[in-house]
Amino acid sequence: MLKKLTLLALSVGALLAFAAPAQAANPLLTNDLGEPAPTYITATSSNTITHTSAGTLECTTVELTLHITENTNNKASGHGTGKAEGTVPAKTHTGHCGSSSGAVVEITNVTVSNISLEKVGAETKGTAGFSFTYDLRSATGAGLLAECTFGTTAENKVEVTKTGTHTIKIHGNIVKTAGGAFCPSGGSITGDFTLEEDVPVSPRPIHIH
Repeated sequence: MLKKLTLLALSVGALLAFAAPAQAANPLLTNDLGEPAPTYITATSSNTITHTSAGTLECTTVELTLHITENTNNKASGHGTGKAEGTVPAKTHTGHCGSSSGAVVEITNVTVSNISLEKVGAETKGTAGFSFTYDLRSATGAGLLAECTFGTTAENKVEVTKTGTHTIKIHGNIVKTAGGAFCPSGGSITGDFTLEEDVPVSPRPIHIH
């Protein structure tokens, strides 16, 4: 019996070790108490904008939920999902996004395949791979004009740069990965994001060391 319990304890310990992100004594990401960042954090932006040959796409709020799988002394990485809502001119924070053409933009899927930050000397920067799908309509509830998917490729990711204690900036080129002839072939994207714990009440800011 003792042998079985010991084996069970070892199995549970191995499972937990596999599920938890790799941590270090002084991880790159912590909360404001100096504790290692939790497994899930949020990254929120109010100025993310996509420039294309057909115009710009912009949402008031872009929120990413990131699953941190690595958090060592000089490197953090993970993946996640997200949502983008709100029109900028009307300053709403829910519902569809907007475009410079006046068409309604409905973001239907945001996926972060990977994101990483690495501290080298005085700089902390990295890359991100992601995609997002959007529907274009002439007005809310109107017929679908086009469904397009933009994103990065394995060879071409966007850059991620630490800009403050709690903030990062993403910037770089993206390409059309799905959609018809009405969809632009690509463009560029920029956005500033603030990092916090992914908890429902009083999330602590995430420090980038």
